[in-house]
Amino acid sequence: MKYICTFFFLIFVTSCSNSTKSTVTPKDYLDEVFKIVEEHSIKRDSVDFNEIKRNAYSRLKNTDSIENCYPIVKSILKDLDDRHSFFMPKKEVEKWQSTNESYGNNELITFNCKLLNLEIGYIHMKGFSSGDSVSIQQYADILQNQIKSIDNEKIKGWIVDLRENTGGNCWPMLTGLGPLLGNGICGYFIDNNQNKSSWFYQNGESGIDSLTITKVSGQPYKLLNELNPIAVLTGLRTVSSGEVVVTAFHNKSNVRSFGENTGGLSTGNANYKLGDGSMIFLTSSIYVDREGNVFGKQIEPDEIITFSYHEIGQPTDAVINRAMEWINEN
Repeated sequence: MKYICTFFFLIFVTSCSNSTKSTVTPKDYLDEVFKIVEEHSIKRDSVDFNEIKRNAYSRLKNTDSIENCYPIVKSILKDLDDRHSFFMPKKEVEKWQSTNESYGNNELITFNCKLLNLEIGYIHMKGFSSGDSVSIQQYADILQNQIKSIDNEKIKGWIVDLRENTGGNCWPMLTGLGPLLGNGICGYFIDNNQNKSSWFYQNGESGIDSLTITKVSGQPYKLLNELNPIAVLTGLRTVSSGEVVVTAFHNKSNVRSFGENTGGLSTGNANYKLGDGSMIFLTSSIYVDREGNVFGKQIEPDEIITFSYHEIGQPTDAVINRAMEWINEN
């Protein structure tokens, strides 16, 4: 089983390619979709699959190609009502897996690290929408290197600003932030059968259980002071893999969170490759923090502070100002 995280709103994602046969007919294609969905959907025990199937197969009468099944598959995933599952056509899958050839580094490195008042490390991290191995490697390496470049003995603490993190691939995010997370288990995914899979950061690597998914290419960085306080900032645009990062810091002894509730997509999507090369990204698990707290919906910060998105990073940013105040107090 191969694990990756994906795109747009994604979270953890198990890439489980169940389909190896060549799909011949539209019916075969929908059969393949339902086999996956009925077995793995987090909503499998609470939706009427008979009704969903009836609606889906009734639309096959005027369908003469696999591509014409795509709207039906999207409808199936929408009917699950988990708010997170989605479909990716073959051409989009190919683009997603080769973003390094389509974009420059500046478009994929969606974070910025700097010092505030010469004494607080600030990391502003947006989403990362790539499944390309080269881009993933670059992201993790550059993030750790930027953290290293601003770390010094006078730093009082760190701010991780996730208010504009709309998700994507969580593994390079976790790996890049590894120096702040520290070694060990930082969260879990729990499925329909209450099976837990842990996710970890350990010496430059992140992954699930004992499986490494992403690692830095060189020597991993270790903070000069691992006990410094860390403020995590959240808001409604913090979703999916962004909420993975929130969960990874949740209940860590030196961490406090500020801002507004997250968007509420704290559920894990597993991606399944279909016979024609397209994929469904199916919600099949829920996030659990290091202390066993189960999410699955919005994650509330320790301190609620309302803000406007146009104020992020400005002198009037009340969330950053309160985070800095807390760091100085500690």
